[in-house]
Amino acid sequence: MKTNLLLLPVLAFALCARGTSANADAEPSMRGTTTEIEVGQIAPSIDIVDATGEPRRLADLRGKSSLLLTFFPKCFTGNCTNQVVSLRDSYAELRKLDVEVWAVSTDSAEGDDGQRAFAERYQLPFALLPDTQRDICMAYGAVQSKAQRAARMSVLIDKAGKIVWIDKQINPLTHGADVLKRLKDKSAEINEG
Repeated sequence: MKTNLLLLPVLAFALCARGTSANADAEPSMRGTTTEIEVGQIAPSIDIVDATGEPRRLADLRGKSSLLLTFFPKCFTGNCTNQVVSLRDSYAELRKLDVEVWAVSTDSAEGDDGQRAFAERYQLPFALLPDTQRDICMAYGAVQSKAQRAARMSVLIDKAGKIVWIDKQINPLTHGADVLKRLKDKSAEINEG
């Protein structure tokens, strides 16, 4: 009886390990599809129609404006609302620093819970990008599979199209002020491009 009890943890570990590898093999199409972006690299291209129907291309900002690309999981949820409202409240100051803001989620543009309704309700002055196919999210590492919602993160891209910083530790309530502080500390670096 004592020997059987001692083997239980070993057996449990073996079953868990086997289950992990079985799951990894079950979805081979999901492995390796997310790009891992790095500071200093040229940002992946963006070419999408925003929630209002306007085309948005990262290449159109080159030489004109830096971009804060902020990802959030879902419209009309607590921390997601806090995150974009915080950026809304800092938007005028961000524009003075030649920084544009685009907010990305996997929500559609239409409907009562879509990005357009979200932007109207909270008077968001920046573009919302409905990445329903998760192409932008995959390119920037905000999702690991096409079934996930976007992770909460922001990426600063300079005027030359290079990634200046990646923030995966966002405080939704203070994100706008935190971005401004960080930008002011790095203003020379992002405006060189």
